[in-house]
Amino acid sequence: MITLDLHGKRHSDVDRIVENFVLLNDCPLKIITGNSQKMIEITKNVIERHQLRWEHHNPNFGAMIITDIRPKL
Repeated sequence: MITLDLHGKRHSDVDRIVENFVLLNDCPLKIITGNSQKMIEITKNVIERHQLRWEHHNPNFGAMIITDIRPKL
């Protein structure tokens, strides 16, 4: 599984980094956000903007797994 680790990334850069990652790679994908609520929210916003399904890999570890694209209604 391809993994993106956001540790050490600036919050101002995360939207672009996550968007590029999810658009340029095939699911499943793993994004390590850490425990920063701001980092988690930015990442969730990008994932939901692109209508992707995701789940917490381990909420205490701060990682999300993007499983696939939601079907269009």
